[in-house]
Parts: sequence; C-alpha cells; structure tokens
Amino acid sequence: MTDPELREIVVGKFLREFREKFDRGTIEHNADGARGLYRMRPEQLLQACLEEVFDLAAYLTALEIKVAEQAQELTQLRNELSAAAAAREMTTTN
Repeated sequence: MTDPELREIVVGKFLREFREKFDRGTIEHNADGARGLYRMRPEQLLQACLEEVFDLAAYLTALEIKVAEQAQELTQLRNELSAAAAAREMTTTN
C-alpha cells in the first residue's frame, strides 16, 4: 500500500464516521443544546483535549501490550512448528 492509498482510506473513514461520532457525543454531553464545544472557554477546551490525550494514552498502552503478547504467541507457534517439522524430518530420514 502506498502512502496516498493510505491517505484515501483515512479520509474516507473520517468522512463516513465523523458525523455519527460527533452527533453521539452531542447527544451524550449536550442533549438539550445548552452547552456545546464552541461555547466552552479556551481553558475548558484545553482541559477536554488533555483528557482525550489521557484516554488515547491508555488505549495505545493497552494496544501495545496486546500486540506484544500476540507477537510472543506467534513466535512460540513458529518455534513449535519448526520443532515439529524438524522432528518429522528426522523421522522420515531415518
């Protein structure tokens, strides 16, 4: 995949999903319309951004751990397959 192809996937995903995600957040956090992102003071917006960064850090850490665990499992499976193939090879050559 090229970078321009990846870009188009990201843009397409954003265009398909942003409106729905934004509307769900509005219903959850501003159902009566009394508040809203644009009505927030700059320091409130900054705090909200920081909270989102903290959430993202937690998501990324969980993902990092899961990827490492899966890589370890894959390495173990490869080792087991190699050992089984070597054992089969020894059996067929003897």
